[in-house]
Amino acid sequence: MKVAIDGTEVDVQPGSTVGLVAKQLGVELQDGCIVAVRRVVELEKVQTNLYEISTTRGRMMIRLECDKIIEGWRSSFKRFEGSGLRWITRDAAVFGPIKTDFEPSNEPVELKQGEITLSLSGFSNENTHLVLSRKLHSSAYAPPKGCGVLGRIVYGRHITEEFRMGDEITKIEPVVETRQGAGALIRADSTYQLIEPVEVTTKLAVELDPASPVSGEIVYRSANHGALKVARKTSRFIANDDTTVLSLESEKQSHRARASVTVRNSGSNAGSVYLYLSEAALTPSHNIVGKVTSGMDLADVAAEGDSIATKVSPAPLDVLGSTQSQAAELLQRQGIKQIRSGDVSDAAVVVECNPPTTLGAYAKKEVECLGIKASQLVNIRLFQKEAPVSVRYFRRITGLDLRRTGKLTVYFTTPKMEIVLFKGDELTAKELLPENTPKDDVAANTLGVTNAIKRYAGMVGVRFVDSSEFGPTAERFEGTNIIGEIVGDVEALKGLSEKKVVYVSEEKEK
Repeated sequence: MKVAIDGTEVDVQPGSTVGLVAKQLGVELQDGCIVAVRRVVELEKVQTNLYEISTTRGRMMIRLECDKIIEGWRSSFKRFEGSGLRWITRDAAVFGPIKTDFEPSNEPVELKQGEITLSLSGFSNENTHLVLSRKLHSSAYAPPKGCGVLGRIVYGRHITEEFRMGDEITKIEPVVETRQGAGALIRADSTYQLIEPVEVTTKLAVELDPASPVSGEIVYRSANHGALKVARKTSRFIANDDTTVLSLESEKQSHRARASVTVRNSGSNAGSVYLYLSEAALTPSHNIVGKVTSGMDLADVAAEGDSIATKVSPAPLDVLGSTQSQAAELLQRQGIKQIRSGDVSDAAVVVECNPPTTLGAYAKKEVECLGIKASQLVNIRLFQKEAPVSVRYFRRITGLDLRRTGKLTVYFTTPKMEIVLFKGDELTAKELLPENTPKDDVAANTLGVTNAIKRYAGMVGVRFVDSSEFGPTAERFEGTNIIGEIVGDVEALKGLSEKKVVYVSEEKEK
C-alpha cells in the first residue's frame, strides 16, 4: 500500500510503523514529538441545491429553495440548455419552453428581485419556462403545485438587466461539494502501525514575518530545540508559554487567520507564542509574527503537554556566546557579512550583535559582532522556582529574556570588593515584592535584587564575602530577594569601576 510522509510517497507493507517508514525515507523523527496521521479516504461527492447557469451574457448561480420539486428539476434542468430568451419585460426575463412532468397550479406568484420560478404557460407542462425576476412583481405564472417561488439568484443577478432578445442559456451545471469523512485525522507517534493508505505529517513549518523582528526572537527561543511544546489548547489556538517577558514592543498588527502565528506583547502571558486553528479578530495585545506554511494537521491534533517538531524559517542566526570565528562561519553560510568589533580575535566570545535580531540581520545583510575575552564573560545560575518574579525582572533588564547573553552596568563597588552593585529599572521594580529572602547567612558569590519595600528597589548586586546581616545589594535580609549565584570564576567582577559594562550568560538550573 502507498503511504506519504511529509509529502513523500512510498510503498510499504501493512503493519509497518511510522518510525520504520520514516527511517526508510530518511525522515528524522524528533524524540518525544507527536505525528499526525490522516486517512486517505474517498471524498464524498455531495450534490447541492446550487446550479451554475451559463448564458450568452455571462454566468450566474441559482439556489433552489423549494424542496417539493427538487427531484423533478434534477431530471429536467438540462433541457433548458440551448433555450432562448422567450420574452423579456421590465419585470422578468423568461427562457424556454421545455417539457417537464410538473403539475401546474393556479396559485398567484409574487417574486422579489432576483427570485426565480417555473411558469407552465397555458397550464401545460409542455410549455415550462424559467422565469428570472428583475424587480418585485406579481403574475399568474401557473407554477408547479406548492412551489410558487423556486429559489433565487445568488451570483450574477446583474445579468438579468443585460439580457436582450436573441440571448440563450448555453449550459447548466449542478455545483457539487466534496466532503471528507469524519475521523480522518488522528494523533499518533512513531510506534503507530500503518494498516491502510495514510498521509503522515511529522513537522510543523513556520515562516516568520520581517515586520516583527523582536517577536521573531521569541519564536526562535521557544522552538530552539527543534520542537514547540503545547502548554495550552482551545478550539481557537494552541499556545507555548516557555518564554515569559514583562512586555514587548508593539509590532505588526493584523487579523489573525487560521495558521497565523502571534506573540502576546502584554499581560500575564506576555511572551507566549500562539498558533491559530481558527480565525480571530485583530487585537493590540498580539503581534503577528508569521504563519504556518505546512503541518497544520499537527496543530489540529495536538493536546496539552504534547511536543511538535517545528522548523522556523529563515534559519536563526544564533551567534551570541559563540566565538568570532564560529559566528563568521554561521553567518557566511547564510550569506550574511560579519563585521567584528571589540576583541576581534577568532577566540573572542560574541556578546552583542547589531542588528540584535535575526530578521534584522537578514534585512541588512550584515551583522556587527562585539567580542570579549572568554574570561570576561560571567556565568550565572538563576533560581527560577524560588524567585520567579525577581528572575523575570532580572532577565528583562539584562536582555536575557530574549538573548543568550545579557549585560549589566556597574553602579557602585567598594574598595575592598565586598560587593558590586548594578543599575536596575526603578519603574519596573515596583512589582518586586519580597520573595526568597535570606533566612540565615548569605554566601559569597550570591546574586540578589533589592525588593520594593526598600528605597532603591531593583538594584542588582553580588556579594563576594559571606554575611549574616546583609544581602548582595547591602540591604537587610527583609529587603533582599535572592535570585541566583555566580558559577565558576568571579575574576571578571574584580577591579570594576562605575559605568563599566559586565556581560553575563545563564547556565540553566539542573
